[in-house]
Amino acid sequence: MPQLSSHVFQYDHVKGAHPATDGEPTTYGFPRYGYLMRPDMENKNLKFLSPENAINEVFLGLINPEKWYEFALFAKVYSFLTKGSARPGKKHFKEPNRDEKGVWFKAKGEKKEKFIRAFDFKDVAIDLIPEVLAKTDEIAKAYKWTMWVKASPGKGTDGENGIWLETEMEKFHCIQCGNCCRNLGDAFSTSVDMAEINRWRSEERWDILNWVHIFDFNGKEAFGDIWISPNTGDEVTRCPWLCKLPQQNKYKCRIHNTKPAHCRNYPKSKKHALTTGCKGFGNDSTFVTAKRDLKKIYDIL
Repeated sequence: MPQLSSHVFQYDHVKGAHPATDGEPTTYGFPRYGYLMRPDMENKNLKFLSPENAINEVFLGLINPEKWYEFALFAKVYSFLTKGSARPGKKHFKEPNRDEKGVWFKAKGEKKEKFIRAFDFKDVAIDLIPEVLAKTDEIAKAYKWTMWVKASPGKGTDGENGIWLETEMEKFHCIQCGNCCRNLGDAFSTSVDMAEINRWRSEERWDILNWVHIFDFNGKEAFGDIWISPNTGDEVTRCPWLCKLPQQNKYKCRIHNTKPAHCRNYPKSKKHALTTGCKGFGNDSTFVTAKRDLKKIYDIL
């Protein structure tokens, strides 16, 4: 049975978008799905995914909803793939005594609705994946709705069935606004692997390591949390290595040449950029349009 994991995907980045990433491999060792160029799609960044990887990526963006539009989007995708009907909503549970958010779902041909809690989104997604793997046209449509890029079924370079994506990452241009570093949150990963830590050790960057808390498991170093204030022991909300340029509304990174892979590879996708306040896509209105369209379909939680 397919297993959803937050570590399924590692995105290749656009050459030239971040100087520190040009031609540089990821340090994490996760599967990479590189940009491929087709003669009919010149000057566009494309990515080809297998049906399983594409549907996993769709659900990875849906199974931990927090905002109202994430609940609505899960309802839209789940009802489409199951041929049933779903709507975001709430249900009161006696144990524990509280309201929980989720979706009300009615299977095709059924008259009675059942409630699916947000906590159970992952389980119902895993159950659904085997049923839709052969339906590449439907997976492509769900990917388009979820990730806000063009997606279409097609053949890969080896003739295998899958999904072609127009990532639109060729449109990304870092304007050094510093938003991703001034507001550490959704845009930021709070951990680094030992490859990063050992690189800083070999570079004798004790100033960086002073802001890293290393975790041990069974007596062996496993990973590190960043950025942890050496004075308070708390996570900081602003990157300590961010520096504002004099008399400019621009910022630079003081550890640019050795910053964590997550920073070098940000943003992972167009959606990642738009939902975390990145201004690298200019006046792109996709996020606003997607929320507006979902409001037309569903009542808001």
